[in-house]
This record gives sequence, C-alpha cells and structure tokens, in this order.
Amino acid sequence: MTTMLSNQKNSIKNAKPIGVVLRISGDGENMRSHYNALDFCGHTYKIKVTVLLAHDSHGQMNKPWVVIIKDITGMKNGNIMIYVQWFYRPSEIFIGKNMESFDTRELFYSFHKDEVHAETIMHKCIMHFITEKSQIPLRKKYPGFIVQKVYNPNTKRPIKLTNKDFLPDMKSEIEELVLKTTSHLGIIPAIKSEDDVDEMEVD
Repeated sequence: MTTMLSNQKNSIKNAKPIGVVLRISGDGENMRSHYNALDFCGHTYKIKVTVLLAHDSHGQMNKPWVVIIKDITGMKNGNIMIYVQWFYRPSEIFIGKNMESFDTRELFYSFHKDEVHAETIMHKCIMHFITEKSQIPLRKKYPGFIVQKVYNPNTKRPIKLTNKDFLPDMKSEIEELVLKTTSHLGIIPAIKSEDDVDEMEVD
C-alpha cells in the first residue's frame, strides 16, 4: 500500500505532454519532441498561456516568476521543458533609480527567453495588455496583472506597447496580445491624455 501511494505521488509530480508531436528537433541525446500542451498535477497548460513559476517543483518562493509559455518539449531522458518569455516586476527593474509602480498589478513584458523544467509551474495567471490610452480594468471585475510597457534588460529601458521602434515580429506579437485583451474585456474607453492614466484612481 505504501509503495502504491509513493508511486502515485511521484506520477503526480511529473509533467506529461498532451497530444500529438508537432515536430522534432535536434538529434541523438539532444533530440526533442515539441507539443502544444502538457499536463501537470491534473491541470492542462498550453502554448501562449501565462503562468507563475517557482524556483523549484516545491513552489517555495516569496514572489513567483511570471512567464508566458512559448514552447513545450519532451527530452529523450523523459524531462518536459518549457521555453518561456519573462515578465518583470517594477521592483526587479533599476534604471538609475528604483522603478515606481502605478498599480500593484503592474508588470513589464520582455523578449527575454529561457528554458525551465515544466515542474516549476505553480498555476495559470491572467494578463491584461493595456495601451497607455486605454482604460485600466477594475481589479474587482477583471482580476489579473496589467502590462503597459516592455522592458529591455539589455538597455534597461521600459518602452510603451505602442512604440514604433519594435522589430516587425515583436510588434506583431504585442499587437496580438493587446487584441486578446481587448477581445476579452470588450471595448475599453479611450482616455483623453496620458496624464489621466497616471492620475486615475484604481480600485
């Protein structure tokens, strides 16, 4: 009985791929199978989903990392890895001075990517990509994080989502994320000026 419970516990902790193999990359020991989704602890996680990550599979961390899943791969050794793109908290950004946040929900998107074990996933989270001239959704009605800028860890500069200097593929990715938010929230009333965004009271 003890052995059976132990085996069940171990199986729950292991992430497993879901669905057919989309493609195969690499060769030999580096061969990877790519998937659209995975199962971890009874929950399904797909590509383009935003999640919280812990330092390890035990989820012991004060402030979890926040990422968006870009790829899911199965290794020959059985490990399931996720290729992720990072969000930054204002407290993690230093641009000559500590970054101040207009809202405790605020995060910065980035194009910084890494690969981590799927077992570091804690749970899904909601992300609202809001342009600077749009109304910030009310916390009680639309819980989740707010993203209005992109942070470049190399230049250490926060950039507005509507900046025209993004590379075409980056711009397309941002536009898709903003469209996903507006489709979920409906039409967000425009604000007269950018100053109104800073002065607006958030519930």
